Amino acid sequence: MKRRAARAGATLIALLIGTGDALARAGGGGHAGGGSSGGHSFHGGSSGGGGFLAVLIVVLLIYFWYRRSQRGGGGPSMDPSPGAQATVMSVLGAALGESVATGAARGQAASGMGARSLPAAAFAATLRPVVDRIRTQDPGFELEVFLQRAEMTFFLVKRGIQQNNAAAVRPFLSDDVFQQVASGIAASAAQHRHALLESLNVRAVHVQNAQCDEAGQRLQVHFDLVYRAKVLSDANQVIADEQADHRHGERWTFIRKAGAITPTNGGVIAARCPACGAELRLNLDGTCAHCRASVTNGTVDWVVAGVEQAAFVGYPNDSSLAVAAPSIGQGIASLRAADPAFSPDAFRERVRTAFLALQDAWCKQNLDAGRAFLSPGAYFTWRAQLDTLAAEGRRNVMEQSTVQRIEPILIVHGRVYDDITVRISAAAADFEVDKDNRIVFGDRVVRPFTEDWTFQRSVGVATTQKPGTLENTCPNCGAPVSLTQIGECRYCKAAVTSGKFDWVVSRIAQEEMFGAGEGPLPGAGAQIALQVGGAIVGGLLSSLLSNDSSSRRDDWN
Repeated sequence: MKRRAARAGATLIALLIGTGDALARAGGGGHAGGGSSGGHSFHGGSSGGGGFLAVLIVVLLIYFWYRRSQRGGGGPSMDPSPGAQATVMSVLGAALGESVATGAARGQAASGMGARSLPAAAFAATLRPVVDRIRTQDPGFELEVFLQRAEMTFFLVKRGIQQNNAAAVRPFLSDDVFQQVASGIAASAAQHRHALLESLNVRAVHVQNAQCDEAGQRLQVHFDLVYRAKVLSDANQVIADEQADHRHGERWTFIRKAGAITPTNGGVIAARCPACGAELRLNLDGTCAHCRASVTNGTVDWVVAGVEQAAFVGYPNDSSLAVAAPSIGQGIASLRAADPAFSPDAFRERVRTAFLALQDAWCKQNLDAGRAFLSPGAYFTWRAQLDTLAAEGRRNVMEQSTVQRIEPILIVHGRVYDDITVRISAAAADFEVDKDNRIVFGDRVVRPFTEDWTFQRSVGVATTQKPGTLENTCPNCGAPVSLTQIGECRYCKAAVTSGKFDWVVSRIAQEEMFGAGEGPLPGAGAQIALQVGGAIVGGLLSSLLSNDSSSRRDDWN
């Protein structure tokens, strides 16, 4: 923790490049990588024993609450079914148990985990009025769309910096931030080196602060990240290396002035001037070469006005303003109420098709074949990771891929999007090869794995029988699918991958055995302890509430 405080004054460019920590920890150390995305973190103090005692107390309290509810009063009950209670408490117990065991293995104090966030409901209550005020000034503003845009901005800026290309990042940064970044890029180029964020993965995007007043609007966005930071020479020789994937966090502040509205042409993300809609071409002062509008001062579009280092928080991936269905059955019923033609079987088949197409596209390092299944944010994530593999002369290969099971685990209804998260159980031989096709990681043994894929569709979209992306056809104009980097049809300019036509993949979380925290991955003994710790608490709660464990997700159909 002291090392982090000492580095708090690191330059902005070092933070954006991701090398501030890598240079300080060349050869290892820092934030250990791993852990699936989503889920709140629970911390029980600096010692594992104290945390475990606290969780046992919580278990007992839940147990007594449960027994009391079973005795119940005479009035009608609003409580969930015993099966639902058992499921919820089992999941809660596993989360608490794993967190306590993880805290014990890491030996971390809660005070070192960064700023605490408000509970989701409380934060939504404080965020919603600000969002409503922004929407009053700009009826086209939607928080979910803004967060997707923020994630795309993040990837575009990171890519430009890794390429030492100051012009590529210019449209997204305020004048002050750009000057700092451009200076850092110039210094990096002069030293014939560049940064590489290997396996860059945005685990969560979360609004931490929001303001709206007469002067304008300000949204502070936290990114939970996992990557392996490297510094390479122009000849791609390694100068500094984190040695493994590590968890990181960053806070980006987006601002725009009063009177600015959401551009209908996509703005700078779509490489268009948000004022005149022409192809984006900026002068040195940040003005459009066509209409002379100032693009980078917040008068016509959002710009990044600040970037800060932050701890990895572990935010869930759901929207702060969205509502999760109490059960899969109720979620499906809600979808069918708005879209009577929605078919779980057809959706499952789309998931299977998307999964296999995207796995194939990933292995070929060519996303064109699966592009129509990826939301813009997911596309940028995959593109960044494939660029890294290609730059290092590596390629991922998955042989004998099969899908055994597709199971829904969460349905979320938001203001703009509906989300369905499914757990895909599959198997494959997973390995990496170098430019000479020699295996450099993994092997040809087929092993099972699971991943959680979230599919997103705009609220109000109805299922149709028209040919669409499954038939490699633009669902709007019928032309063969040919898309821009933000998922627009090159023929009719329709936003094919925005969710306005069909379900697209918005996020993928790999189920991982161990979380990544503030240090190297634990050894085998500590890893076993993590599993046992989680299993003990999770099993205890499950056994207390196991009267009806059969009511899982049979209502999918």
